[in-house]
Amino acid sequence: MGKKHINEISFLRSIACLSIVLLHSIAWGMEYVGFLLNLPEYSEMILDSINVFLYYGTPTFIFITAFILGYSYKEKTSIPKGFLTKRLKFILIPYVFMAFLYAAPYSLLSLEQYTVKVLLNIFIGDFHAYFVLIIFQFYLLFVLCKKWLDHAHPSKVILYSLLINGAYLFIFNFTSPIDFVFSDYVWDRFYWIPFPGWIFYFSIAYYIGQNYETFIRYIQKYKAIVIAAPFVTGIALLYFYHSGLITNHSSKRIDILFHTLSVIAFVIYFSMKMKRIPSLFMIVNKYSYGIYLLHTSYISILIVFFTLLSVNFGIFTILILFVGSTLFSIMTIYYLNRFNFGKYIVGKVDIPTKVKKVRSEAVFASNNQHSNS
Repeated sequence: MGKKHINEISFLRSIACLSIVLLHSIAWGMEYVGFLLNLPEYSEMILDSINVFLYYGTPTFIFITAFILGYSYKEKTSIPKGFLTKRLKFILIPYVFMAFLYAAPYSLLSLEQYTVKVLLNIFIGDFHAYFVLIIFQFYLLFVLCKKWLDHAHPSKVILYSLLINGAYLFIFNFTSPIDFVFSDYVWDRFYWIPFPGWIFYFSIAYYIGQNYETFIRYIQKYKAIVIAAPFVTGIALLYFYHSGLITNHSSKRIDILFHTLSVIAFVIYFSMKMKRIPSLFMIVNKYSYGIYLLHTSYISILIVFFTLLSVNFGIFTILILFVGSTLFSIMTIYYLNRFNFGKYIVGKVDIPTKVKKVRSEAVFASNNQHSNS
């Protein structure tokens, strides 16, 4: 079961990663390129709807993080030494580096504004990599509460976390900012960061990880529901959005909770039916963290490039942004990881840095063997 688990979660991670890249490609393409000017009016509504449907991406990464914790440590009574240190080195340090990188445009305004933006990026996640601050809260929660989680009743923990998560999102989805300093910013963005806004994904994923075989049996038993669920939740999601009930463009919508779970179950079921995961998705899985960090920088570069050249590829702009940002991100991650410092910039990926040396040594040994014989 271990190997199958890795394949299914790898496929899920790649789907989540590509969904986020596509989401940003659509959103940024629509906002900055203006290619919709020559398209029918309904095209914008269709693309907007696709974007809303894709907001399961970030919650899925939260789910995968907790799933791996539950699955990997279910038979361990204590957390191994260096658990947090390893994640600080290869997840948090690249995040901090990106916080400086994405603040760079503010340096053109003033040193003060650049400094403020860097601090906002690092400490309150004021850029697209805010997800890292969320998972580190759950890493700390795992370290502090593992024993309690392992002895608590799963259904009660999941139910209470759903109520907390739902109440938290309800407040920020349906109420106006109260009167205090920076309240508008809290209601607009900062509420994304605290862990109560994601606690349901963590709790249910943690226990699914601990009881993965049981989860698989349920998916197989109720496969008709699993297959239909994403379409049902997707339709409900789009109805709430287009009817004006919940208008915000965000993965922090209250109706995303069940939509995300339905997509996750569907993707896992679909991957179970594959004889093997296509290599393309395995590559995306391997580079997913770096893609997550880098892709918006390449989307921005491509948009600036198109603007300077005054070129417009129409709706194909989305495809170019999507494919281009993904490929350039992978290339950057690959080449940076050939150096020892690369893993601290874009995350750690296992790259053979001494291929030529190994080959030359093998040839030398082979020649010696022939000469001695």
